[in-house]
Amino acid sequence: MKTQEGLIELENNHKVRSAVEKRQMPYSEFEYIQLDDYKLPMQIIKPATFINTAHYPLLLIVDGNPGSQSASERFEVNWITALVSSFSVVVVKFDGRGSGYQGTKLLHEVRKELGSLQEKDQLSALGSLLKFQYIDKTRVGVFGKEYGGYLSTRLVTSMTDDLFACGSALSPITDFKLYASAFSERYLGLHTIDNGAYGAYELAKVTVRESLSNKAKFLIIHATADEKIHFQHTAELITNLVKAKANYSLLGSYLPPCLPEPRIQDGRGSGSCREGGGFTEPAQSRHCEAACTPIRSVI
Repeated sequence: MKTQEGLIELENNHKVRSAVEKRQMPYSEFEYIQLDDYKLPMQIIKPATFINTAHYPLLLIVDGNPGSQSASERFEVNWITALVSSFSVVVVKFDGRGSGYQGTKLLHEVRKELGSLQEKDQLSALGSLLKFQYIDKTRVGVFGKEYGGYLSTRLVTSMTDDLFACGSALSPITDFKLYASAFSERYLGLHTIDNGAYGAYELAKVTVRESLSNKAKFLIIHATADEKIHFQHTAELITNLVKAKANYSLLGSYLPPCLPEPRIQDGRGSGSCREGGGFTEPAQSRHCEAACTPIRSVI
């Protein structure tokens, strides 16, 4: 606002600045990764007491939603701030191909290649980080929610070595045929066999390799009342994980009648379908059965 007397400050965030100055806050460093013709940003969040000679666990937080931006200088205090400050974890965010605010060419690189290019970019960024001596290579994890959960699931379930010690996905997308058609058709085309988009949907679908490491712990969190990303995504993922004898845990909230109370389902097979309390629709019954299937690996 400008007046005859000059400029008037509507807000200078004095209280916030004072509070931050009295506390040890994490700080961010920015690096750039050269991938093909692109110079892509990476944000590394370190604890205030960071020293190069120590070894810190690394958490890769993925979003990857086309047009989104993860690495930024935006000020915010959230669970990442608490995680870095309380547990001395190094958190990394990376904007690969398909991310926003870096030109339309980069944005449209993922057309009909959702997941595959972004997975490669995240692994490339992670590989460059593991060269630093302060990273504990035995304690590397990945987390994402929604589309980020889709990427974190791909990273954990498609790895060929012991790169990740653990991973977590919150409400992950696993099959774009089950997701919002406006989003899926924008990047993958119409889901019909005759127009060539059918293969793009199959390539984007999350698959579980038989060689999935039993050492990596994988936590899936999905509310069964989620209206944006239906629990069917996780139910089908669980079916594939069980077939691959993969190591995972499932945490649900507001569960259907077949799971009478929130619990973590683990290798001891704690989940069980309550007799007479299941779904009436055949499709829902199959999903319920998949969610309640005892896990064959031990965590």
